[in-house]
Amino acid sequence: MATLLQLWNDWELQALVLLSFILQVFLFFSGGLRRHSTNGGLRLLIWLAYLMADFVAVYTLGQLSRQKTDATRLGEPHQLTFLWTPFLLIHLGGQDTVTAFSVEDNELWLRHLLNLLTQVGLALYVFWKSAAHSWFLASAIFAFVAGIIKYGERIWALKSASQKALRSSTKSVIDQFPELEEDEQELGYFTMVKFALSTSPGVRNVFVGRKLEQMEVDIQAAFTGSQMGKNIQGAFICLSIYNENQNGELVFKVIEIEQGIMYENLYTKAMVLRTWAGAMLRCVTLISLVVAFALFVADNKRWHRHSRIDVAVTLTLVTGAFCLEICAVVVMVLASPWTWAILRSCKCRKLSRAAWCIFKSVRPESRPLWSNSMGQYNFISSCFSDSVVGKLMSLVGAKQLWRNFLHTKYVDVKPDMKKLLFEDQCFQAVFGTSISPGLCANPTSGVGSALDIMLRKPFEEAILSLHIYTDIFLYRCKNPTGATSCEYTDEKRLLMHRCRTLSEYVCYLLVVHPEMLPVSGSVTDVLQKASDTVATASQPGLRLQPRINFWRSWQRTVTVIA
Repeated sequence: MATLLQLWNDWELQALVLLSFILQVFLFFSGGLRRHSTNGGLRLLIWLAYLMADFVAVYTLGQLSRQKTDATRLGEPHQLTFLWTPFLLIHLGGQDTVTAFSVEDNELWLRHLLNLLTQVGLALYVFWKSAAHSWFLASAIFAFVAGIIKYGERIWALKSASQKALRSSTKSVIDQFPELEEDEQELGYFTMVKFALSTSPGVRNVFVGRKLEQMEVDIQAAFTGSQMGKNIQGAFICLSIYNENQNGELVFKVIEIEQGIMYENLYTKAMVLRTWAGAMLRCVTLISLVVAFALFVADNKRWHRHSRIDVAVTLTLVTGAFCLEICAVVVMVLASPWTWAILRSCKCRKLSRAAWCIFKSVRPESRPLWSNSMGQYNFISSCFSDSVVGKLMSLVGAKQLWRNFLHTKYVDVKPDMKKLLFEDQCFQAVFGTSISPGLCANPTSGVGSALDIMLRKPFEEAILSLHIYTDIFLYRCKNPTGATSCEYTDEKRLLMHRCRTLSEYVCYLLVVHPEMLPVSGSVTDVLQKASDTVATASQPGLRLQPRINFWRSWQRTVTVIA
């Protein structure tokens, strides 16, 4: 036991630094997988790595500040470890593919700014302690510059993706949008990407919760005479011609591209890297790392004074940081549609064609840009199926979190679902004349008055009420009794299934990801009141009567709230 403890004391720093580097490599290559996968295990690993990366880097930096500077024997603190300090700052800067794990992380940019000042001060203290070993200080200074830039980029990216910054930056994005020429030979995917880039400010407004009426007025005024407005008009005409026989597939592909652009804006350093200042800083970072590596290698005659493991770790950190930066440039810059758009607007035809080829190879038209699945959450079932574990979770305030984990599932988005949405079949089925009024009847009143009442409520209450209503109506259709008993064609059964899927998807957004909807801060209170209302429903279970009782109680509750 004593031997193991001594071994850990001798090589603790080396192990921690390598662990920090491994976490950065994992985050870089796995950060972008979230939008292509709904695997809970993968998301958990990325989340743990995201949290551990900062903790390990800060802890290791603290350990370095406690090292002595006068010992060189094996088993004592090693002098070369002081050169690792700036690389820990680079690790704290995070990877370009995952600066934030959730949208809430973007609001913490001020905390990261304070942390930057603290860690830079600690790094300067480490440099002061190691001033006697000036042979590697020059290399450390260049790496230190790269570390400050990387951490600064992270703070810049977080601030740019915060709600306040997104609201205020729409107008500037429209004014600065590059001019894109038409190319009839690239009408398909080319026009889709162009249209998605041009409409990105509107998508950004949706994510910050602006009302549609306000968005329409503001964007229409901003587009008047702007280059973005001309791009949208030209792309819209091309898309209309190209989409004549596409059955809506092109529309959903454009939405995929728009979502991909917004994902990069929210969770990566994309908004920083596509600015001239960001590009210049990235060049400085790469040059600094190259110079740091060259200075360290040029003085290789001194390597024999240090442990081979320390030298190997140092070389791993330097070359690893440079390789990750090169990979980031390829993935985040060269393969970005914005790079192609900027080069095309600058009349750099050869470079723009090269950028377009890289973009198409990394993100081909045939490859889905998302997981092609949608979350499902049935609120009534989650409330009626409370277990002993759920009650225990409620004691520690994690009842809703447990419900989200237990009752969230995912289903693939079928082509017929896209076609249904594109052709407004759900709308026609609900409001058209082909559906019998008796089947659309509310347990207590007609659908017309019920919808009128529900839609006048706050958005979160209206969404939840519509979800509950849809669940009861479809449950009655699936389990008909008495006068409501009738047969349904396969087409209507498929339509009912799709309606349930859409209803549970919107409920999933409301319960699990309320930040994705324009809801107020009271959404948690509304969900809690709805959950408490279940207690008033007699005969607990999943039969029809408890659902109807729940509906009546909920209607009374929202009436009181209003």
